[in-house]
Amino acid sequence: MPMPMIVISAPPGRAVGRTSFTGETSVRCRGVPPARDVGGMRSLVMAPLLVAGMLVVPGTAAQAAQCRGGSDFDGDGRRDLATGAPSAAAGGQARAGQVGILYGDGRQEWLVPADARRGGGFGAALAVGDLDGDRCADLAVGAPGTETVEVYLGAEGGLRRGPVLRLPSPGGDQFGTALVAADLDGDRDLELAAGAPGRRGGGAVAVFGLRADGLKGRKVFTASIGRKGRRKAQTDAFGAVLAAGNFDGRGRDELAVGLPGDGHRGEGSVTILDAVRSTGRNISQAGRLRGSPERNDGFGSALAAADFDADGRDDLAVGVPGEALTDKNRGFGEGAVHVLYGPSFKEEGPMWNRLTGGLAGNARRNDLFGAALAAGDLNGDGTADLAVGIPGSGSVQILRGRRRHGLTARKAELVTSGLGAAAHYGNALKIAGGVLTVGAPGDGGFTGGVYRSRTRLPLEGRGLTGFSFG
Repeated sequence: MPMPMIVISAPPGRAVGRTSFTGETSVRCRGVPPARDVGGMRSLVMAPLLVAGMLVVPGTAAQAAQCRGGSDFDGDGRRDLATGAPSAAAGGQARAGQVGILYGDGRQEWLVPADARRGGGFGAALAVGDLDGDRCADLAVGAPGTETVEVYLGAEGGLRRGPVLRLPSPGGDQFGTALVAADLDGDRDLELAAGAPGRRGGGAVAVFGLRADGLKGRKVFTASIGRKGRRKAQTDAFGAVLAAGNFDGRGRDELAVGLPGDGHRGEGSVTILDAVRSTGRNISQAGRLRGSPERNDGFGSALAAADFDADGRDDLAVGVPGEALTDKNRGFGEGAVHVLYGPSFKEEGPMWNRLTGGLAGNARRNDLFGAALAAGDLNGDGTADLAVGIPGSGSVQILRGRRRHGLTARKAELVTSGLGAAAHYGNALKIAGGVLTVGAPGDGGFTGGVYRSRTRLPLEGRGLTGFSFG
């Protein structure tokens, strides 16, 4: 099946929007034994992605600490960072995958699969949020090669092993390709949504914890939702990309589900999914959007949700990295981004691309503008900004949010790396605490690297390190 964002040039859901866990109030989390570093693994070069069970060695309990929310895994009041290295070797198995944790105090640990399998791709997708209600950030890790999602629970001192999630009757589902944590039922705790784009019938999304405590229960949505009368195909890839946002301002999140392979030519689409009402609305360039559907556009290959105009309702940015700007017949993949404003999902402003007035640089073939997206407030003005990955040119475009106006090219910034196209700088993005983190999974001969804007962080390249963030 064509999965335009699962390869190195354009990964799925690398910046899939917010987790709807934004609390910053310090509260005490339960003391539990932390996981410890089980490093020493060697990485292999990039190969197809696609393990279950984490090897966790009990560690020393840390002193009582305070959970800060957000991405504080160890309760020390500081933000931590998780990054996937899905092509890293583990347990003697090539591409089994690992996840690197960089704690706020500078400590590192590497999580590896206990049941390492060749091509497992552990770490292909990550999601962060309080999934067990103890007010500490937890980490969900997708392993689409073994069709599992492993949950690590935040605790004083570090992460500890939690439940393993699966779908019944697996078989090429690629369950765990995309993840997002959000309050989908309005009960003030988080649910976890996981994409299975290879599921028979064009893909599926499973939601855990809907109208239940923790991650109890499972509700599965198929590619047919919101697409009545539309042609479905195994290559639609429903669930390859996920984001969540409170698009109508009523206090309950909805899912945005990417179908980058939708259409007989891979034009792509996005379904807005209400998990409680089991209803959906499909959006594509065939509707009232700027641009037109073309072969291998991959509309919906990246998604990010945030309030770009400060009206109290989230908006949705949609990446179209295959968008052709100079020769639509050849499809050179310069790329573009649509911004749809809630609750109507009307496009206001331009179809953003490197030819848009006020933006630096020139559109080049295979730039893949929009291959990754991340949203958050980078300048402290209280309105979300948008970071757009351009891995084909090793750069990131920053668009500024403005109250009542939405995204604008005014004071836009182009962050360049100088690494060259092979590093794929901008292939994954994260914004947290006013800081931009950028993945360059092709850096160092595809061992990978992670950058705080232009500054490399001390995380070892083990095999596409920087492919995903949590």
